[in-house]
Amino acid sequence: MKIFILFSVIFACGFFENIVSNADPLPYEAIFNFGDSTSDTGNVAIDHQSMDKNSPYGSTYFKHPAGRMSNGRLIIDFIAEAYGLPLLPAYNNITKSQVDIKKGVNFAYAGATALAFNFFDRKGVRPPATENSLNVQLDWFKKLKSSLCKNKEGFISNKVEILKACCGGGGPYNVNDKYCGTSGTTVCSDSSKLINWDGAHFTEAAHKQIAKGLVEGPFANPSLKSAPFKIV
Repeated sequence: MKIFILFSVIFACGFFENIVSNADPLPYEAIFNFGDSTSDTGNVAIDHQSMDKNSPYGSTYFKHPAGRMSNGRLIIDFIAEAYGLPLLPAYNNITKSQVDIKKGVNFAYAGATALAFNFFDRKGVRPPATENSLNVQLDWFKKLKSSLCKNKEGFISNKVEILKACCGGGGPYNVNDKYCGTSGTTVCSDSSKLINWDGAHFTEAAHKQIAKGLVEGPFANPSLKSAPFKIV
């Protein structure tokens, strides 16, 4: 899981599988976005007669109002396009119609704040325009989690192969009391497709991808200085 400071969460349900496989060139499987009007792609427009339902909103790209408080695409739209993902459907839209959520959902709501709505009331400060603050948006996300990954058991069972040790003595994960390299152990035919080398240590392929994440991003924060050579 990776997080954008723009209240966007980029989520990959098979992260470790993607780490050692080049079968899918897209680095992320989905984006789940949280925020306010700077990234709301239709939640307020579905709930209310808001200004973004009228022309000239959406005039430059969509050629019609598209639930965005801008004349066209928003930051989150450009991010989705950059990673080869569809523009995010608004959460309120998926609750009212059949929409595929496997590529992401936008929970952002115009007027929302990071602090809970009742915080402002307790402080005697004029409340924000909506009660759908970040904590509410996170609750919406929790409601959808079960439809994204059915259960932890199912998720793990689908990942047995990727977690299986390349070198070991047998069993579902190819790990028992026999050490790699001793009598009775076997070695997989292609270690580049696995993370686990001997039940306790990474394969070279996994070490390589982690190193790339540290040197080329995004695993180090602050990032390391640019390397003069690429990790290959």
